[in-house]
Amino acid sequence: MTASSPIQNSDRLPPRDPRGGRPTQEIAAKLGTHILETALEQFVRHGPDGASMESIATAADVSKRTLYARFGSKNGLLVAALEHGTARHLKPIASTTPAGAPCEQLLHLASEMLDLSLTKEVIGILALVDWVADHGLAADGPRPLIGMAAGTEVILPILEDAAAEHGDLREDLHFLAAFIFDALVSIPRARILDRREMPDTPEAKSDYLERTIALVIRASPFLGD
Repeated sequence: MTASSPIQNSDRLPPRDPRGGRPTQEIAAKLGTHILETALEQFVRHGPDGASMESIATAADVSKRTLYARFGSKNGLLVAALEHGTARHLKPIASTTPAGAPCEQLLHLASEMLDLSLTKEVIGILALVDWVADHGLAADGPRPLIGMAAGTEVILPILEDAAAEHGDLREDLHFLAAFIFDALVSIPRARILDRREMPDTPEAKSDYLERTIALVIRASPFLGD
């Protein structure tokens, strides 16, 4: 996978009519995405504490009132921006998973997600995900689809298809999806970025993923069908 460039907002709004009035349909349709892209850029660049609603509103060329009306608070905007950025990266991966045996599909997803997790933009996004978890922002509401939760949801459909004829396994699939995401993405990422135990090369990553998939299949033989 080609490494992502730093966040660039491709949905910049056209200039507003200096006479004021209601926004055009074009502006209204793009506003939500534009705000989330701009907010994510500001949060990655300045951190949750350094980015303010005022600076985000200025960068997005909207009012603070608009931000509060749509997202309630800066923390609400942060979580929404992370969900948006995560989906923007993961949806293309999930939608282009090739047909084949479950183990081959998992290997493809893991390779794509691991490469993605090592790019500059996603390193910044995952640092924000850690901040959200450390501050318990989602403890009282629905779990946001960011970080491991989002990766698990990408893997889960493959397991559900593979286990369709094994009804006794279905209750354990979410746990297994989270385990597989950790084994195939979180752990090698930490070994590359944090512990410096593994080189960030195609050969090293491929060898690790293939050996790990083999172990997963030994523990869950229905994935090798």
